[in-house]
Amino acid sequence: MKEAYLTIDDGPSVDRIKKVEILKKYGIQAVWFSMGIDMEANADAAIRTILAGQVIGNHSYTHPNFSEISIAQCEEEIIRTDELIDKLYRQAGVQRPIKLFRFPYGNKGVNTGFFDTSYSESDRERIEAIQKILIQNGYGTYPFDNINFEYFKRMQATGQVDWLWTYDAMEWCVFQEDSPFGVRTIEDVLEMMDLDLPERWMGLNDPSSNEIIVIHDHPQTTDMFEPIIKAFLDKGIHFKRIVES
Repeated sequence: MKEAYLTIDDGPSVDRIKKVEILKKYGIQAVWFSMGIDMEANADAAIRTILAGQVIGNHSYTHPNFSEISIAQCEEEIIRTDELIDKLYRQAGVQRPIKLFRFPYGNKGVNTGFFDTSYSESDRERIEAIQKILIQNGYGTYPFDNINFEYFKRMQATGQVDWLWTYDAMEWCVFQEDSPFGVRTIEDVLEMMDLDLPERWMGLNDPSSNEIIVIHDHPQTTDMFEPIIKAFLDKGIHFKRIVES
């Protein structure tokens, strides 16, 4: 059986609870990699996400490209959001089960490809400095089960503790002025799911590897959320729990 970890980036949007209820309907737990600035603006939605048995992850405070800010600013983005998540779990009366972090845009602090591990010396030093901040604040590696893509295994071998992904639903493309990959409709999003390019981040149809799937909590694509979830399920994908309640 093909299995996947579901992750949802950004927000909480004004439609967060609607999306949480959709996952409840299908019995799915996700990591909601949320932004500090949005959690402060919509704290009730973040708390209700926690109370629904979902997991809140750290997606920085203002969603910057980490390659465009100083190490000190990187640290502030991480810690400020981390402290806010702690506060929200306390307000929910729930023990925070795990600390998980995803960089905005998958940008680890240098301008290389997501899974490029051939860093220059200066890039390596910068990446290691940011990873050290994460580790010192309680973020660690996660025991992903049976993700066998070569590019992902190379990245995991570095010991970096942030969460990347192996499949991007790319529904975020539909409201971009210059839509990447020509994705403009829900039909385009669903059609992309049928591609079979395992080593180009399109391995959804490869039964030999599990996945880390990313979709987004954007108000512009709320109507697409359930059709996308249902399409994954119709492919026979089983969503794994990230933590046990």
